[in-house]
Amino acid sequence: MLTPARRRADADDHAAATAHPVLSRRDFLRASTAAALAVPLAVTISGPAAAQPHPDDEVSIHPRDEWAQGLLPVGPLLQEQLSDVRFLLVHHTASSNEYQPEDVPSLIRGFYSFHTGADKNWPDVAYNFFVDRHGGAWEGRAGSLTGPVQPDATGGSQGFAQLCCFIGDHSVESPTEAARQTMGALLATLADRYGIETSPGTTTTFTSRGSNRWAAGTVVTTPTIAGHRDMSLTSCPGDAAYALVTGAFPAEVTRLRAARSSRAEPEQTEPPAPPAPPAVVPDPALPTAAGATSAPPSTGAAAAEGGGADTTAAVLAAGAVVTAGAAVGLYVRDRRHHSASRVAEEADTSPSGGDRTRN
Repeated sequence: MLTPARRRADADDHAAATAHPVLSRRDFLRASTAAALAVPLAVTISGPAAAQPHPDDEVSIHPRDEWAQGLLPVGPLLQEQLSDVRFLLVHHTASSNEYQPEDVPSLIRGFYSFHTGADKNWPDVAYNFFVDRHGGAWEGRAGSLTGPVQPDATGGSQGFAQLCCFIGDHSVESPTEAARQTMGALLATLADRYGIETSPGTTTTFTSRGSNRWAAGTVVTTPTIAGHRDMSLTSCPGDAAYALVTGAFPAEVTRLRAARSSRAEPEQTEPPAPPAPPAVVPDPALPTAAGATSAPPSTGAAAAEGGGADTTAAVLAAGAVVTAGAAVGLYVRDRRHHSASRVAEEADTSPSGGDRTRN
């Protein structure tokens, strides 16, 4: 059972300051070296913060620059190896559930201010992604759309995970249906990206890098979709959200992934039959070099149907010209050969010619 002191600590850890951070010129210059470019994980949407309609197995993610207003990380961000992303961790911010879609960017800036301030002293907002109560998904820590940036968490980050955080307090109140659907779709997208098995009962094992629940070097086995309380001494993500983590999410996420996979598979179709060869109509009036009769192939459907008489006549005429030309060529070659033979015979029989066959 959590003590009042621990509950207060959880609230302090997750509550966001409302004032926007003010960075010095030196801080901005230093932070710029750690900024990452955001590339869409699925489909990036732009414009107002209102949730955009999407199928329940797809997710659209607002990139960081839609809330950050130029805010950069204040320190270096470490990258997780692709093969080291072994599970997905669900959090909540423990902040108010009463906000409008247009409030979301300023809320995330408040989380940034708290996380990078003196209380936490983290290099950027802690979570890789946020999900708001209206169904919006947001990139949190810089570079998370591009690849597995290592996150931070209250109680220490044991590593090997990507963090997805509900904006709100779900100690008692459950996430909205819109938030639940978006979180499920986000988890499915990340599981596909990093090859994480999500079917109910699936676990993974790793050696902790250190948290206040699992000391560095401890071998930990956890479900592949887990809650913050599984990794640290905290009540996060709240009892109402944790019930989804341990109950509905594994099956729902796996179903979404299966639906995507079935749509991605190409349909098997029969190959088209090869076209029939064009009909050949013999024409006894057309001579060939060998003296036989033949005809050129049909010139198309119009000719075959009787509508291409002019074209057929032109082709036949051309064939006749070519054949006649070939015959003339044979005659010329024959005459030249005959003339050459006579010249050779005259040379061989002349007094000065000699027997040329010995040369």
